[in-house]
Amino acid sequence: MPEHRALIHFRCVAEKHQEPRPQGPSDLLTVHEGKWAYCPHDIRATGHDWKDTGGRSVTEIRLLVDRHRATKRESAR
Repeated sequence: MPEHRALIHFRCVAEKHQEPRPQGPSDLLTVHEGKWAYCPHDIRATGHDWKDTGGRSVTEIRLLVDRHRATKRESAR
């Protein structure tokens, strides 16, 4: 089941980590508890708050992050 191993099982939901890093490249994928994890800011940052995703593709995770960002911008208006 190689495709199962490619799923993202954790997503960082720390509020400060929901926007991309302001400058330079960042690493978005890491391993947490032996499974793939995604932080939309940078995995090298501190203060992660990992939430179990149930196993989703990286595309699904990015869509979730984009929706969260859009909702946050709408509520700020």
